[in-house]
Amino acid sequence: MLTNADITIFNKWYNRETRLDEWKRTQIRGVNWYGGQKVTVTDNGLQSADAYTVRIPAASAPQGKKFVLPEDFKAAAGNALAGLWTLQSGDLVVRELIDDDIAKAADVTGKCSQCFTVTGWRDNRRGSPAVQHWRIDGA
Repeated sequence: MLTNADITIFNKWYNRETRLDEWKRTQIRGVNWYGGQKVTVTDNGLQSADAYTVRIPAASAPQGKKFVLPEDFKAAAGNALAGLWTLQSGDLVVRELIDDDIAKAADVTGKCSQCFTVTGWRDNRRGSPAVQHWRIDGA
């Protein structure tokens, strides 16, 4: 798989102790980023929206972190989250490596030119190692 970008994923996690949402950051190098603005013709004229697809090769998975399903990420204790990452609707994906943590989504979406909110994802880690990947869709 050809790679053309590095990304930062911000996983949304609800802290039951503080009763606030927190954003847990994971940097991933070597992904395939595709997308931009799409236009659709409707009865009301042209409608425009952003649409993105990112493919993360299994070989690019972040070292020192384990991929878990969203329900396992939500159930994890706060101190265990440093070693976990996931994909779930509502997460944020930024086309660059971000070193700072965020307190709310607007901390990222207002500052980046290429970022999106995850609307769907698939775990495609089957078949030969050369084609195994995670797929993220977003707008």
